Amino acid sequence: MKKKKTTETPIPKEELVKPAFTRALAAEIVKKLTSLGQFTARPFLRHEEPAKPVVLGDYPILVDTSIFIDGRIFAIVNSGFLTGTLIIPRFVLGELQHIADSDDSLRRAKGRRGLEMVNKIKNKKIVDADLSEIKEVDAKLVALARQWASQNPRLLTVDFNLAHVARAQNVKVLNINDIAQALKISLMPGEEFTVKITHEGKERAQGVGYLPDGTMVVVDEARDKVGADILVIVTKIHQTPAGQLFFARIK
Repeated sequence: MKKKKTTETPIPKEELVKPAFTRALAAEIVKKLTSLGQFTARPFLRHEEPAKPVVLGDYPILVDTSIFIDGRIFAIVNSGFLTGTLIIPRFVLGELQHIADSDDSLRRAKGRRGLEMVNKIKNKKIVDADLSEIKEVDAKLVALARQWASQNPRLLTVDFNLAHVARAQNVKVLNINDIAQALKISLMPGEEFTVKITHEGKERAQGVGYLPDGTMVVVDEARDKVGADILVIVTKIHQTPAGQLFFARIK
């Protein structure tokens, strides 16, 4: 007896591809979830706002360490001739503190005088601006002056070399020594004045005295006049790197 054949319904072709499609879809989902997990596991980066520019104020004057050690700045500020806000970077205060802590007594005294000048001056602004990649204080000051060029700062110093370096880089410089030279007494040959002879000179029985601003006067035939105030006449003027030198004779 023959067995009756059973007819099986063939599986549609589209049904056959479903497992492969499902596997591919699952793999894609796993991939996406893995990427999402890695993203969420990372710490979120905080958005850092750019540092706000330092506002220096009207007529800013960037002050060098040497100014405070020199000590004349307090009298100049009080005179009213110097207008503007004195800008003092904190690294300048740090250098003054370092000098004040020196083992050398003279250097220590200068540092302490510098800190005292800082405390006395009222029209000042201490700023935290620093350039960590630059080590020397002088170089930092010049770089800051250039960085703040839009606010037109001036660099105040008594350091001859710093003044030249700054000017070479188009930084405006106020040198107190230049002011002192400009304010020295101006005399011409033939003018008369009284001077006190303080000590003997080197040649021709000369005596030496000084004007109130410190200008040296060399007087011929005045060696025996040490300690006396005498009337003299200017005979010659000699210009030196440190200023003028007057030669005179007794009237």
